[in-house]
Amino acid sequence: MIATALAVEVLACQPQSRRSESLFRALSTGAAALGLEMRQTQRYTGDAPWLMLWGPGAPDRFAPMRKQVERGGHVLAWDLSYFDRQVKARVSIDAPHPQAWVMRKDWPRDRFDREGIQVADRWNPKGPIIVAGIGPKATTQYGDTVVQGWERAQIARCQARWTRPIGYRMKKPGASIPAGTSICSMNPIDTIISGASLVITWHSNVAIDAIRLGIPVVCRDGAAAAVCPSEVSDVHQPLDPALRARFLANLAWFQWAPTEAVAFWQWAMELLQ
Repeated sequence: MIATALAVEVLACQPQSRRSESLFRALSTGAAALGLEMRQTQRYTGDAPWLMLWGPGAPDRFAPMRKQVERGGHVLAWDLSYFDRQVKARVSIDAPHPQAWVMRKDWPRDRFDREGIQVADRWNPKGPIIVAGIGPKATTQYGDTVVQGWERAQIARCQARWTRPIGYRMKKPGASIPAGTSICSMNPIDTIISGASLVITWHSNVAIDAIRLGIPVVCRDGAAAAVCPSEVSDVHQPLDPALRARFLANLAWFQWAPTEAVAFWQWAMELLQ
């Protein structure tokens, strides 16, 4: 049975990175300022309404997250941010990625505008197709055969419809690539996908970058799944400008700096209570 008073169990999975420790210290101070109780544990106990952890893609996080949601609680899952990665971390609710939450309401756009992130229109409807692979940790989470099967199915759909070249961007050098694709360079992602006709990824920040650059996206998971299809079809268009603006504005509310700890807790309590 989960306690009724608002408390947060902080699951300190080992090893903890300096980044996660710094963030959680700031969040603990912010929580205290608002009268929230934070309890750090080494193993999941499930006796608090909220569970907080870093790195939801790691295998030892799957079971605690599932159990917390099944008990009727919420999970605050932190990871590397979408923008301003050296300062901020992204947060998801009840899942590794926030697609179920990011479009639930309209948050003010000024938070995204302060990021100073370039938004452009670099879609070429006749350009190459870029498939962005995922890393070993995410592959373990979803299953290697599942991810590869989905990627190959989307590539086959593209090959059946178009004669455009298909580039494969590896998450890390040395990974194998699907047949019928060529290896993309390790240049900055804006350079790789600019002029593409379509970006395909199971889930990746590449999908967010593609939306930002006005390029259509097909994705199976991740924040972009809130606004993008999960299968290749005959026609793909960039997001409507108004929808793109709303998505990016909302997404900026799912990443926070340690210095914003109090504001984060206020936002989270308003959203979840």
